[in-house]
Amino acid sequence: KGEVLYFNFNLLLTPFKPINPGKHFSERYYHAFKPVSEIAATGANVINVHHATEINPFINYPFLRLEKMKAYLDEAHRQGLKVKVYYTIRELSNRATELFALESLNHEIFTPGQGGGYSWLQEHLHSGYIAGWFVPELKDAAIINSGMSRWHNYYIEGLAWLAKNAGIDGLYLDDVAFDRVTMKRVRKVLETYRPAALIDLHSANQYNPRDGYASSANLYLEHFPYLDRLWFGEYFDYNSQPDYWLIEISGIPFGLMGEMLEKGGNPWRGMIYGMTARLPWAGDPRPLWKAWDDFGLTRTQMIGYWSPNCPVKTSEPQVLATVYRQKGKAMVALASWSDQLENCHLLIDWKKLGLDPQKVTIEAPAIENFQPARTFKPGEEIPVEPGQGWLLIFQTIQSD
Repeated sequence: KGEVLYFNFNLLLTPFKPINPGKHFSERYYHAFKPVSEIAATGANVINVHHATEINPFINYPFLRLEKMKAYLDEAHRQGLKVKVYYTIRELSNRATELFALESLNHEIFTPGQGGGYSWLQEHLHSGYIAGWFVPELKDAAIINSGMSRWHNYYIEGLAWLAKNAGIDGLYLDDVAFDRVTMKRVRKVLETYRPAALIDLHSANQYNPRDGYASSANLYLEHFPYLDRLWFGEYFDYNSQPDYWLIEISGIPFGLMGEMLEKGGNPWRGMIYGMTARLPWAGDPRPLWKAWDDFGLTRTQMIGYWSPNCPVKTSEPQVLATVYRQKGKAMVALASWSDQLENCHLLIDWKKLGLDPQKVTIEAPAIENFQPARTFKPGEEIPVEPGQGWLLIFQTIQSD
């Protein structure tokens, strides 16, 4: 009583752009540093190279192994793969050649703190910093950056240098510690030097006491127009209800699509939103990739259960359907949020689906660790196990 409260907020019009399912399904991520030929053999075509790796050893300072990095990227490009690197602002390796010059700027670049951490930091910086990520094998000890500073200009120039000299195909961002203006500059630099570059954003679920009960999607919403993919992430609860999946995890209402992480996610529910686990970090999406390619998923129109135009619904409210439609056939993803077996019927608008029920087959192809092969007839009851689902192929019978 008697207090004045101010609430500062931005208004953003969404979706920022249409989703592009064909592009999303054609880009298969491999989130580890391995030989290019080994990754290519998995069917992946986009490699994320984290820090603490041979070509990118030092966190947020990817400039000291240029020859090795360029050789790896050149080989990837020869084999038709893209390579993105971990490089952001939040903390900076003690291997940065500018470290002492930055430290002299009276906490413009580094956040003041109690010091501590790796012995090298204590011996050379003494105190007045916050110790960040540490990789013992590389003796790579990071220091936490401050907020907005001139270091952002260095970051942008560093990105341009990597694009021009190493030929990187984009960035893997593990949370974002810069503002929308900097993100716009990031996108512009990449589009200038590496057209069709990719940016994906990973975030753990920040809706917890330590992070101030922040929604990751809301926290980074202003950056979404400039991203290509989301990876949400550790601690997200894939047992949550469909609205939570749609708004907090999938990215779809904002013009993005994503992947799952925590415990590999739920592959049946994931397909409702066009999501899989990310190879090889959590789960193995390769059986689903094969099913996609057999069907031609990159050429389809995605119509989710949330759309009033979705031509397939089910008789059970807790079993949802998303349709991937193309001429003469359709893939229908079913997933259950029920805690018991549901025997459901499909409620199909055949005209919207573009198929004739008298001339259609319904097949569930065998997909490893996902579903057995099975055939259904139009109108037949479909059993859906708790928390699971089906991928069904509707196809016009070819006349002799």
